[in-house]
Order: sequence, then C-alpha cells, then structure tokens
Amino acid sequence: MLIFFCSAFPLDFFSKVNYHSYMRKVSQNNDGERGKDRASRRRMRTRTDLLKAAQLAFAQRGYHEASIADITELADVGVGTFYLHFRDKDEIFTTLIDEGFRDMHEQIAATVDENPQGLTLEVVIRAIFRHAYTRRDLFQIAWSARRSGPVRSYRPQEELLTSLMQILETFETDTLAAYHVPLLARFMTGIITQGIYWWFENDEPGPDGMAEQALSILRHGLPEQIFTRPINQ
Repeated sequence: MLIFFCSAFPLDFFSKVNYHSYMRKVSQNNDGERGKDRASRRRMRTRTDLLKAAQLAFAQRGYHEASIADITELADVGVGTFYLHFRDKDEIFTTLIDEGFRDMHEQIAATVDENPQGLTLEVVIRAIFRHAYTRRDLFQIAWSARRSGPVRSYRPQEELLTSLMQILETFETDTLAAYHVPLLARFMTGIITQGIYWWFENDEPGPDGMAEQALSILRHGLPEQIFTRPINQ
C-alpha cells in the first residue's frame, strides 16, 4: 500500500512539499523579525517623544511642578505607556539630563576634532558656546532642579571645570607660571557658565558674540582705567 501510495506521485513531489514548507517557515520567521523591528522602532519613537515632552514640561513648569500627566499629555500617550519606559518622574528627568549632556559633549568634541586649528582653548570655548546656545533650556532645567530639591541633577560646570583643567595642564609650566592654575580654571568656568546663564532670559548676544566677549576678557582683561580712574558718584 505504501509503495502504491508513493508511486502515485512524481518522484520530486515530497522534495517540493519540503521546500514549500521550508519557505513558509522562512517567510513566517522573516515576518516575525520585521514585526519585532517595527515594534522596536515604535518603542524608540515613543521613548523619544516622552523625553521631548519631559524637556518641554520641565522647562515650562519646573521639575517639581511638572507631573507625569503633563508629560504624557504633551507626548500624546497614555500614562500607562509612560511606565513601560520609565520608572517615575525622577528617572525620566535623570535620563533627559544625562543623555542630553552626553550628546552635547559628543557634538562639542566632534566640532573640535573637525577644526583645522586642532585643539586650542579658543576652539573649545567657541564650540562650548555654540552648542550650549542651542541647548540652553537643558542647562536651565539642570540648574533649576539642582537648586530646588533633592533630585539628582547633572552638574555641567563641574564637567567644564575638569575639561579646562585638563587643557591648562597640557601647557608648559613656564607658560602659566604667574597663575594659580586650579583657580584660573575656576575663573574661566565662571565666565563661561555666567554667559550661559545670560541666555536663560536673553537671546542676544548669540554664541559667536558671547564667545568674543569671553575671549576678550580672557585675552586682555579689563581696561586699566576702570581700576585707576576715580568713580563718579
């Protein structure tokens, strides 16, 4: 019976059946992978939308006044979706600050690397102001949160101080013999961070103008006359 059954079909019948069965499985697997890829992209888009919404909510209302409901409303997702991505408001705040400043640090580094002059203090200061200007809202959120509560916040001025110290330490000792280098790095950090503070309430001068102001002070100091001329009262 088995011989008759088999002989009733062409010899390559079963190989064709196996081939089509295999191709169906491959197609199903590919569909499954494509489905996973789509789901992954959708999840990443939602996460990005939540972070953008959080930045807007924190900038408008401050960390403590902004709520998860504010964030999800701005992102146009449900509150339940929020908890698929972040544990609580503190986590999305920390993620926003950490990722935002890490991206900006990478952009500054790339700008410096692409500059034909190479790594110079002027190039670094100009790059800092240029990228800080476009992300000044991020600085404002980080600094306001640091002042207003126990939430862990990023401290960009400490990062800047460390970077400037590393640059100054590359110079020969004789070059900065007249200066207290750690104190000099703090003075420079103060000038740059105060320039960024200015942008919390003002749009001008822009990054190039701000860099020129800071570099002029660092290069030439202040006019001698303002220290020696009597002040008119």
